[in-house]
Amino acid sequence: MITTIPPIGILIDLPFGVLMWTSLAHFLLVIVMREDSPFIILRILCSINFPVHRLIGLVKPDFIIARLTPLYCALVLFLLRYYLLPLLVGFEVWNFYDMPLESLLLSAKSDLGF
Repeated sequence: MITTIPPIGILIDLPFGVLMWTSLAHFLLVIVMREDSPFIILRILCSINFPVHRLIGLVKPDFIIARLTPLYCALVLFLLRYYLLPLLVGFEVWNFYDMPLESLLLSAKSDLGF
């Protein structure tokens, strides 16, 4: 399944996919913790996602509060990965598991026997 995606599609999609998942993890941690928490994982996620959240903040509507910015960022990145990247690179995405990062992770999972 991963071989039907052009290599340039994989190289373009992987950073967007990692940013999408880290932004979602950032949102889930912000739900239960303060933004300025000393928890090391939250600080790492904040430092990774800060430039992307800054860029998304330029197009983010004003009614979305600051704590929802990571979730909004994950949604924008998902829509970008699901609709725009396949159109530009030239591969088909029929469901969530056809995206390059997710299909790569699922094939690695099946290779490892989980």
